[in-house]
Amino acid sequence: MTDTGTSDLASLEPLEPLDGAMAGAPAEDLMAHNRAGLAAPAHSLYCRDKSFYRFLFAGVMMFVGCCMPWTAEIGRAGYQTMAGGFYMLIAIAMVWSWWASIANNRPVSMKWLLFTMVPLVGSAMALFTFNVVDAAQHAKDHGLVPMDMTFSESWSTVFKDMGSAIAKNAEAPVRVEGFWRLLGPGNVLVFLGALLAEAGFVMGVVGGAKQNKDATKAKMAAAAERRRK
Repeated sequence: MTDTGTSDLASLEPLEPLDGAMAGAPAEDLMAHNRAGLAAPAHSLYCRDKSFYRFLFAGVMMFVGCCMPWTAEIGRAGYQTMAGGFYMLIAIAMVWSWWASIANNRPVSMKWLLFTMVPLVGSAMALFTFNVVDAAQHAKDHGLVPMDMTFSESWSTVFKDMGSAIAKNAEAPVRVEGFWRLLGPGNVLVFLGALLAEAGFVMGVVGGAKQNKDATKAKMAAAAERRRK
């Protein structure tokens, strides 16, 4: 080798060690495939439609209501009945579909919103046909509640007793608690969850129709402006 070639090699910077280069490279995440799934819906960066979150919450409310008692028999949850099991399937489907909708930023399945009409009607009938006196007599005859338990006698007296409880009437909370015990708090949550879902569905339909109407008017106005020109 000539002296010129030797001097050129000597002027080159030394190469970095191979071990150091490998250490600085990002390590491959071997568990990425095992953790694959839907992101947490409460913190989605891509879904800005608030109705998706309301539908998810409605499904959660229905699910919790199905896990709570529907009668004075506090040891028996709502899903242990035939109707309650069906309602719980709808609630799980609501949570499943709208979790996926939030993750994908588009509705995955709208049919479950229509199915929530079934628990809405069923729970509404249970609430508005509820007879406190008959329910209390049945519960006392079967030993489900203490014989000396007091209760609010109707929906109107429930709200009056709730106001009295705020005014620190010691007997009012006991009567309100007795009423909810006989009614079963699960019925209320199922009704509210189904009502929230159906109300959101109707509002979405009305809002979509309004947007389509406004878009049609804008197109007609633009066409008319072009004709005038």
